[in-house]
Amino acid sequence: MAEERIPRASVTAPIVESEERRTEAAIQPPGDELAEAQLKPTSPLRLAVRRFVRNRLAVLSLVVLIVLLLATTLARFLPLIDPTAADAANTDAFPGGFGSPHLLGTDGNGHDILSAMVYGLRPAFIVGITGTVINTILGVAIGVTAGYFGGWVDTILGRFTDLIFAMPVLLIALLCEALFTASGSPVAALLGDQARIIVMIVAFALFGWPPLMRFVRGLTLQYKEMQFVEAARSMGVGNRAIIMRHILPNTWGLLLVQATFLVAGFIYNEVVLSVLGFGVQVPTPDLGYMADQALGNLDINWIESVAPSALLTILIVAFAFLGDGLRDAFDPQTKES
Repeated sequence: MAEERIPRASVTAPIVESEERRTEAAIQPPGDELAEAQLKPTSPLRLAVRRFVRNRLAVLSLVVLIVLLLATTLARFLPLIDPTAADAANTDAFPGGFGSPHLLGTDGNGHDILSAMVYGLRPAFIVGITGTVINTILGVAIGVTAGYFGGWVDTILGRFTDLIFAMPVLLIALLCEALFTASGSPVAALLGDQARIIVMIVAFALFGWPPLMRFVRGLTLQYKEMQFVEAARSMGVGNRAIIMRHILPNTWGLLLVQATFLVAGFIYNEVVLSVLGFGVQVPTPDLGYMADQALGNLDINWIESVAPSALLTILIVAFAFLGDGLRDAFDPQTKES
C-alpha cells in the first residue's frame, strides 16, 4: 500500500511566509514615520507639537515672548533702577556699558531707559492678553451659538455682529478714552491712574470680537454636519453636551492661532493710542509713549527712541511668527496650499 505523503509546499508555505515577514520587519528602518504610525497611534495634539517644534522661527518667537513676559512680571526682583526716578545730573546720556548704572543710558528727564522699557512692556501685555481673553470668550460664545442653532438665532446674531463689525475698534477706543478718562470725569475719578488702560481694554474687548465670531461660526457649521456629531445626536446627547464635548474641543487649536494674532493687533492699537496721547498716564512707563516723546531728541540721543521702538517691533513680530507657526502646526493643509 502506497504511503500517503503530504505535499511539502503545504507545510512549509506558512513557515516561509512568516520568515519573510520577520525579515521585512527586521530590515524596516526604525525611524520610518509610516511604521511608527502603524505601530503606535499618535494623537493630533502630539502631531501638532511635533510640527511646531520643527519650526525654529516659531519656537524662537515663543522663547522671546516668554523671556519678555517673565522680565516684565518679575521686574521688581531684577536689579533695575526705579523707572520713575529722575537723575537730573545725567540726562540724555548714551549707553554707559556694563559698568555704568544706566546700561542703555537715560532719557531727557533722567529716567533709566532699560528700566522704563522693561516696565513699559506691562501695558502692552495687559491690554493684549486681557483684551484677547475677553474677545475669545465673546467670539466663541456668540459664534458657536449662531453656527450650531442656525435659523432666526443665526440671523439675529449675524446682524448684530455686522453692526459691531462696522465700528472701527481703534476709533471707538479713541472716543472712549476722550469721553471717559478726561480730567473730572466720574470714570477717571473712580479708577484713578488705571482709568485709561481699563477703558482701553473694555473698548477693545467689546468691539473687537466680530472677526473671531465669524471664524468660530464657520467652524461650527462645518463640524455640526460631521458624522461624530450626528452620531452623538442620534444617541440622545443634548445640544450643550455636543457643543462642549464634540465641537469646541475640535476648534481650540485654531482658536489659539487666531488669539495669537489678536494679541499682536491689540498691542499695536495700544501703541497707537499712546502715541496719540491717549495711552497710560505719566509717570507709568509705556513703550509707545517713550518712542514718541524721544523723537525730539534724535539729534541728541537716538537710543531714546530706537530702543523702545525696536522692542515693540520684536514683540509684535514675535507674536506674528508664533501665530504662523501655530497655524502650520494645527492646520498643515494651509502650508501645503
